[in-house]
Amino acid sequence: MRRARAVVVRGLIESPQKTLRTLIVRTDRHLYEFVSFLLDPAERRLLRKGEPVALTPKCFDLLVVLVENSGHLLEKSDLIERVWPDQFVEEGSLSFNVSELRKALGEGENGAQYIETVRKKGFRFVAPVHEIPVPSGLRAPLVSRRLPMIFAIVVVAALAWFAYVRWPRRNVAAVEGPPRTIAVLPFKPLVANVRDEPLEIGICHALIMRLATVEQLVVRPTSSVVAYNKIGQDPLAAGRELGVDALLDGHIQRSQDKIRVTAQLLRTRDGKPLWSGEFNEPFTDIFAVEDSISQKIVETLHLKLTTDEQRRVTKHSTENIEAYELYLKGGYFREKRTRDGVAKSIEYFREATIKDPRYALAFAGLSESYAVFAIRGDMPPKDSYEKSKAAAIRAVEIDASSAEAHTALANVKSYEWDWPGAEREFKRAIELSANDPVPNQQYASYLMVVGRHQEAISEITRAQRLAPVSLTTNVQAARILYFAGQYAEAMAQCRKTIDMDPDFGGVYIFVGRIQAQKGLYREALAALDRARILLRNNPEILGLIGYTYAVSGRTAEAKQMLDELHRISAERYVSPYHIAIIHAGLGERDATFHWLEKAYDDREGRLTILRFAPEFSALRSDPRFITLLQRMRLMETGTH
Repeated sequence: MRRARAVVVRGLIESPQKTLRTLIVRTDRHLYEFVSFLLDPAERRLLRKGEPVALTPKCFDLLVVLVENSGHLLEKSDLIERVWPDQFVEEGSLSFNVSELRKALGEGENGAQYIETVRKKGFRFVAPVHEIPVPSGLRAPLVSRRLPMIFAIVVVAALAWFAYVRWPRRNVAAVEGPPRTIAVLPFKPLVANVRDEPLEIGICHALIMRLATVEQLVVRPTSSVVAYNKIGQDPLAAGRELGVDALLDGHIQRSQDKIRVTAQLLRTRDGKPLWSGEFNEPFTDIFAVEDSISQKIVETLHLKLTTDEQRRVTKHSTENIEAYELYLKGGYFREKRTRDGVAKSIEYFREATIKDPRYALAFAGLSESYAVFAIRGDMPPKDSYEKSKAAAIRAVEIDASSAEAHTALANVKSYEWDWPGAEREFKRAIELSANDPVPNQQYASYLMVVGRHQEAISEITRAQRLAPVSLTTNVQAARILYFAGQYAEAMAQCRKTIDMDPDFGGVYIFVGRIQAQKGLYREALAALDRARILLRNNPEILGLIGYTYAVSGRTAEAKQMLDELHRISAERYVSPYHIAIIHAGLGERDATFHWLEKAYDDREGRLTILRFAPEFSALRSDPRFITLLQRMRLMETGTH
């Protein structure tokens, strides 16, 4: 076989067109041409104007099925059966791959999409497709007409083969280039009915944060992988959905003071093991296990680390095993993002700081949990942020090289309206953890607040590249586009997120806001009602529903929403901002400023976006509006 390939390559080099014609005549397959693309299913190659287009294996399979059935509706179940035969795959995998395929293809003329979504049914490839048969005895004129594109295909194949036979190989990873994107999946129990989810997800998160400090390696964040913690899930399917070259799949079991861990690093494309290991250690040696797994991944992928990266990959934030366990539980409950879950996380983080008063990560976690309380509106921001501030300052004092500590402090600086200080901390966090999307995402929000919209869009785009399937990151992108006034782009981002998970409530907030600004009030109310159901009558949504009622002329219903918020405020904290937005919709200027002043007194974070929130645009000429911005030091920051 190798000899035959050598003859072909030599022929291509000596007489490319003659050899190409011979190859085409002896081949029996079809090519598909659409717009500026040429698709060759047999060679698994897609060209755009002669240039190769990179696609994941499942994206390529999906494209072939869609193109071969162009113009016809393919139901979701049919697509899943064809693209993932003999595998159990949820609809979310299909939606994600459609989204990635759309991104790779780009847009056609006038912004048209190549793939049409048929709601609740499936998808249809709508671009005109020209099928090019390449049977035995193909006539020369047809070959000549298609020769430039087909020649490009064969040249690319020849070059790839030349590299294959000429360049030395050490192992699989070195042959095809070491993986540069990786996912660490939540560890599963070795015994199915004995689970310790805080430990399973915690060790996953610990490894992610270590590897995220390596600049050469893109690691999917914990928020993107946490959904893959179900027993029996196909790890390779997860890796393809996450769009990574390689993935770490592992199992863990604790029995009293012993721990057993098995792990394997797999190449996503074909499931080939790149490394595997098994550890049976005292539980107190869990840090050594994490060290070993991190080091093996680095060695297997042939990553050349700087001295600082090597130190961070093997860094221990604590040697106290009890504090570490408490920290893992704190992170686990905080990510539930419920009021009870965040409250539990605060207790666990606080206990961890008592067990080890120099545990910087525990202080950073405590700071973030208090900040989540403020964002959720579970307590007045000025109360929660004072606690968040104390913990963040302590975290940085203990460990100035902790990205998590600097991110926590950056958020505190934003709360204090110290905008230059916040930017310094965000940049330091990004520098310390090059491939963790969390600092990028939060820095993007900062840039939006200070009016640097293009920079904000660039930063959130980077976060999306690092975490393409993170729902929170994708909704944050829609939020930034919305406040930049780019409603069409924001809506497209919302649709992409809904394709990924139609039950993610946060996205419908921005669908509703966009529709309201376009005057599509019925559609806006439908989206906001969906958000209210999914997020259980969150006061923010009630405020937006009241605003939409107000601007659509349904004054009585808007006032009912005001009454509802006042009733809830007797039982729990309700941000004055949510009440102000309804008064703004009703055109009640004095009442609006009354409640905005209360939001200012509470240090409500949403107030910082006031100058870009279209719901308050009618107030921008009012001197009170300018004064409010000046007091938040936002008139000192210009739009760049």
